[in-house]
Amino acid sequence: MTGLNSRPEPSGRRFATPLIALALLAALGGALVEARGRPDGDVPIPEEVTWAADIAPVIARECLDCHGEDPSGPFTLLTYEDAVERADRIVRATASRRMPPWLPESAHGTFAAERILTDRDVELFRAWVEDGTLLGEQALGALVTSEQDAWRPGEPDLVVSLPAYPLAAEGYDVYRNVVVRIPVQETRWVEYVELRPGNRTAVHHARMMVDQTESSRQLDLQDPDPGFDGMELTSNASNPDGHFIGWTPGKRRLPPLDGMAWRLEPGTDLVVQLHLRTSGEPQNVTAQVEFHFADEPPTRHPAILVVSSLQIDIPAGASEYAVSNSFTLPVDVDVLSVYPHAHYLGKDLRATALLPNGREIPLIHIPDWDFNWQDDYRFAEPISLPAGTTILKEFSFDNSAGNPHQPVDPPKRVVYGSNSDDEMADLILQVLPKNESDRTELIRAQAWQHEAEDMAYMAELEFGHGDAAFASGDLDVATYHFQESLQYRADHLGSLVGLAEIFVQRSDAQSALIIAQQGVLMSNRQDARALTVLAMAQALSGSIGEAGATAIEAISRARAAGDPELIEAVELRVAGLVR
Repeated sequence: MTGLNSRPEPSGRRFATPLIALALLAALGGALVEARGRPDGDVPIPEEVTWAADIAPVIARECLDCHGEDPSGPFTLLTYEDAVERADRIVRATASRRMPPWLPESAHGTFAAERILTDRDVELFRAWVEDGTLLGEQALGALVTSEQDAWRPGEPDLVVSLPAYPLAAEGYDVYRNVVVRIPVQETRWVEYVELRPGNRTAVHHARMMVDQTESSRQLDLQDPDPGFDGMELTSNASNPDGHFIGWTPGKRRLPPLDGMAWRLEPGTDLVVQLHLRTSGEPQNVTAQVEFHFADEPPTRHPAILVVSSLQIDIPAGASEYAVSNSFTLPVDVDVLSVYPHAHYLGKDLRATALLPNGREIPLIHIPDWDFNWQDDYRFAEPISLPAGTTILKEFSFDNSAGNPHQPVDPPKRVVYGSNSDDEMADLILQVLPKNESDRTELIRAQAWQHEAEDMAYMAELEFGHGDAAFASGDLDVATYHFQESLQYRADHLGSLVGLAEIFVQRSDAQSALIIAQQGVLMSNRQDARALTVLAMAQALSGSIGEAGATAIEAISRARAAGDPELIEAVELRVAGLVR
């Protein structure tokens, strides 16, 4: 960390004695920590609010992660002059709670390292400006982060620098996976990792992974620039076992949890995924990763759970598009941290634990999502959940022109994808099972669910291609995609109905009847379109009486659904079959 004495000597209306900064903050530290736990009314606002006595300690405690040395924010707040120049902006940003950025709506103390100003802090900024932005009596130099509120890991045991990636001046979001071998000669146990993304103005967020195979390196060799593109990895790179390691602007250090180091073997490649933003000027981005090793192997083994949703299709203009999914725990766990993830259209993100006894425990609620300030959140105290608990994820998205984060004008349809102009709805949890057998069972159950979700997603994707081809009259291409869809999910109703429709058009009564009957069976005779195509297949096979009865049933189901377009379509298709 850059020390006070390494900065230029203050001049003009700066403080004369830099080292007093540390003394003042140390003297105020205990009182500050105590004040944060009190109701705001217990600590009155001074009659005269000054930078030295009142404002500097708040900024040192809450603002320097983004506005300190090497800022990820647009400016520093290291000196009195820095703050005075932007005093009105500070008052507006803190009064509106836009700063410091903290997305979860939760009781104070729910999460570790909260970035939350008390009402008193906000009032101090306002009073300071109204009092004339007074300097105060103490002589301070450049601020440093309050030692009372910051955990420091000490000198790293190993620093791995990645090759510089040349980011072009123009273009859209870039996801670049930079690869380098981790130089360890024997098995090590990693207790703590600090990911330093390099150029903070270029890096939106970053993620660290490891690869014990050559797959990431092989992808790297296919491109002359360092690394390879894409957020959806085609290599074997993955999170370190049971850990999610990332960097976002303003991210605070948290001490490692006891007994949870992870194994690092010789020959392992480090893969750092950088989400990069162009700025109009070429930039070189060089990331570093600092490793802190433990002397002993872990005694506790966490796991990462991902509750994802792949079937996302948000119409242009939709302001309340809902996505939900769930996972039921097969074993007891302690939830250690939570990381919700969406892109620019994310609006309201919520996760809840539904216990077997009917009790609900809120895990996280972000009522006003902002992609630029995403983070992972460690609970101040782990949340214990019994087996049978359902983790329910409920996200909403705003694809209207009224969304202040809307990236395009006019809005367009947005589907699932890893690019920033696509959408995602992921809930990532770090959990601690009670023992290794429980951990194995948990990971297996999650893998089964993900496999089923992947198959459903691919089936829906193929169906979409088939439906488009069918609408354009290309029956051969439509047949291919419907059949591919059914390879992923034999019960995909839309593909069964579409394939039966094609056989009807081709006058293949036997095939149409077999497929249509399967569709009606899968829908438990509840789907009007499946009944319609069955009626048509029955008529084609010569069973006119049976076709008429099925047609009447189809019309009844359509009317029960209350969809005028569906009613009209069904009645038109079966008009000749109803006597």
